[in-house]
Parts: sequence; C-alpha cells; structure tokens
Amino acid sequence: MGIIEKLKEMLRDGEVTPEKVKKFIDMVPPYQEDKNDPAFLTGKELDEVRNRNLRVQMELCAKYSPYYHELFKECGIDAPSIKTIDDLEKLPLTTKLDYMKNPEAFKLKLDLTRPFYELILWDLTMTTGTTTGIPSIFWNTTHDFYAQTLFFIRSSKISWAVPGEDITFNAFPLGPIPHMAYIRTLTASLAAGCAVVAGHTGMPHPDFPIHRRLDDAIKLMEAYKCTAALGIASYMRRFVMRAQEIGADFSHVRGIHALGEPCPKGMRDDMTRRLEELGADSPTIGNAYGFTECQGAFPECAELAGCHNPDPSLYFIEVVNPETGERLAEGEQGHVAVTHINRRGTVLLRYLLGDIGKVTYEPCPYCGRTSERMMPISGSIYSTRTKELVKLKGTLINPGLLMDAIENIGGIVEYQVVFTKVDPSDPYSLDKLVIRVAPTGEIPSEKLKASITEAVLKAAEMRPEIQFVSSPFEIFDPRQSLKATRILDQRPVMK
Repeated sequence: MGIIEKLKEMLRDGEVTPEKVKKFIDMVPPYQEDKNDPAFLTGKELDEVRNRNLRVQMELCAKYSPYYHELFKECGIDAPSIKTIDDLEKLPLTTKLDYMKNPEAFKLKLDLTRPFYELILWDLTMTTGTTTGIPSIFWNTTHDFYAQTLFFIRSSKISWAVPGEDITFNAFPLGPIPHMAYIRTLTASLAAGCAVVAGHTGMPHPDFPIHRRLDDAIKLMEAYKCTAALGIASYMRRFVMRAQEIGADFSHVRGIHALGEPCPKGMRDDMTRRLEELGADSPTIGNAYGFTECQGAFPECAELAGCHNPDPSLYFIEVVNPETGERLAEGEQGHVAVTHINRRGTVLLRYLLGDIGKVTYEPCPYCGRTSERMMPISGSIYSTRTKELVKLKGTLINPGLLMDAIENIGGIVEYQVVFTKVDPSDPYSLDKLVIRVAPTGEIPSEKLKASITEAVLKAAEMRPEIQFVSSPFEIFDPRQSLKATRILDQRPVMK
C-alpha cells in the first residue's frame, strides 16, 4: 500500500488532528527530515527566530534599500532599534502606490562583499501595474528562490501532498506576463517531489500556436492520471463542469486547490459533488491565501481551518489600521500587511496587500502548527479586496458577503455583482444592484431567481434585479482574463 492509500484510510472520517498530521509527516521522509520547521515552534521559540531574521533584514534595508534608506532618514527611524516583531509598529506602512511609483527602489542594491547567492538574479515575476500601466517587477535572487523552495516543501506538507506519488496538474493559464501563479505552481510541485503537467491554456498568440483548448487540457490531466489540480477558483469549477460534459475519468483525482480568489463553501461543495460524479473517491477542495509578495500561498490543513503561513521565518502577517498603522487585536478585521524578514531581492516592510482580513496567532486545533493563520471573515471567504468595498444607496456593502451568499445557492455556472444606476445616463439617479447569472439549468428560473433575491436581501438588505444570460462566457471568458470579474461598478464618476 502506497502512502496515498494509507493517507486516504487515515482521513476517511474527514477529521484532521495534530496526531494524524504527525503520523503523516513521519510517513514521508522529506517531511520527517525537516526537523527545523518553524511552523511547529513554541511561541517563544518562533519569536526568537523571527526577531533574529528581522534584525538582519532591517540592517540590510537601511544600508542597501534605496526606498527604505531614504524613508528611515526622512522619518528619523533608527533601524537598529527595530529589534522585534512588535517594534514593527514604529515603521510607517508601505502602500501599493509607493511600490508602483518605482519598483526598483525596493530591490536591495547589495555590494559585492555579500555572498554570491544573494547577488545573483534567479528570476522575476510581475505584480501590480505601475502608474504607467506596466506591471511592476518583483525580483528574486538565488537566496530567495532557495528560501522559497523550502517554503513550498513546507506548504506541501500542510496540504497533504505526497512526494513520489502525487502528480500535479497546473491549470493556471500561460499568459503574456511572468505571472507568479503559473510559474510557482511548477516550482512548488518540483520542490515537493511531485511530477507536474501543465495545461497551457490561455489567450492564443497570433504568431505562436502554443496554447491548448480547455478540452485538450482536461484530456491531458486524464491521460496522466493527475491526482491534484491547481488553478483560479472560478476557472477550476468551469474545468470540472466541462470534464463532466465530455465524460472525463477523474477517478484518480484526490483534490483541487482552488486559488487566486475566494472559494466559498457552496462552490467547494458543488465541485466536490461533480468530482465524485467523475469517479473521484472522497475528493477535497482547498482554498489558500496567495499573493505575489510571498511568491506562493498560505494553504489550509483542513477545510476552513485557516490559511497557514508555511514558513514564518520568511514572512510576518499583521492586520492594521491603514490610517494610523496601529496593529489591530488578534481576530479583528482590518487591512492585511506583510513584512519580509529574510529576503534579498525585492524587500517590503509593512506592505499593505490591498485586502481586508483577520489573523490568529493561536495554535491550529487541527494540525497543531503555531504560525499565523488567515481566518474567514465573510462566511467562508478569507478576505476581500479593499477596492471592492462599495457604498450603495448610502450604505457600505462588503461584496464578499454577497459572493458567499450567492455561491452557496447552487444552480449557477457564473455570476457577477453589478452596481449601476436606475438611469445609466443620469449620474444622479438612484443606485441599482444587479446580479447577472449564467444558470446551470438544473433549477427552474423562477425558483433560482427567488433564491438569489432572498440570499442577497439577507446579505446586503437590498433587493437586486436578477438578469439571466445565455452563456457563462458573457460573464467570464478564461481565454481573455485570468480571473472572473465578480464585482463591477458601472456607475459614472461624480464630478
């Protein structure tokens, strides 16, 4: 019996416990040999590791970071005085706008006396667009890539990947820029000792016919008997639905990692049911909190158990008041900020990710890890983008609540929340909430309309207009964009 079969038997009841996690780690040599995994340290031990790394990082930023060198001088900040994670509150927050103005200013300009692996550029990915509309470069040195490789091994340990047995399917599109998700899915699988197959879907190039159609990607996953697939949550649901339509055999699939956007409980349950109809035995759907600035994702050890920081010696996550920079109490919702505490390429301190979320530093009751976890804030959703907070009819609405409510209904292929005007030509007319829906056809239209209306009324205390569309491609075409646009504000800008 292989490790996967033993693991399935161990988790047959669906219960995850620290004892089962330890048993799993002891079954897998690469995981068992990782004796220094900081995610299992006691609070005091973890603080010592983090504080030691932070002191080195602060010294490097003061000397070699063009942006932070000037910031410290302007604000009268003495870098050596930042000795602990708690001292980070002395630093101002770094915003996306700060970074977008000059991404290269955040790259350490190390001198040649430093170790060569800190100096060598290994690769780069691209993130938020700059003020000119060009994506910002995020640099990784050899030091960073090696650190990230260990991060991925520890991440795979959290998500129950089995080296030598699991075969990963990379369902992220091959796009026009070096996107973190596509690249890191490849490197993460290799780091974990898993084989990897890439679907290579995406927007076709007129000169280079290298992209595959969705059906071809599904057949490739079937042919290689891939055990896990990673991709954008909304795309992965479309992927599974199409696999049903063409009668694919997914009996080998253990689960799907639906990433890049929220994957509410209703969407997970729907995908699980469809995978089971495709032959999968007790498949799981995992969500994770990922962002370019960590070059990876924080995965779940169990459904909705929280998204774990796989390597707290590299990153520190806090939730802050964006106006004052004050760190909020554990479990309180606020703006999410990340601090790099062991990087040599692009380095960011107290960088606002543009998300609203909450964090806990309590040990996980499921797996026993002590590193911080992002926790659900809206039903089964881990975070919402700050730019998606919308005021409608004088009321501030969190679309995350709407998304969670709608996706727990069922009978929907795609949907979109639209904020518009009763009279689109009149910017002063009343606001209107529209829910555009591509139905599966499994539920009568009037019944589905009533269910959506009731769910939205409970979530936002507003009655929506429901608009049915004939094709899901009218809402989200994965050949044209990486993620579905769930929130669309079409109201004219007041002048």
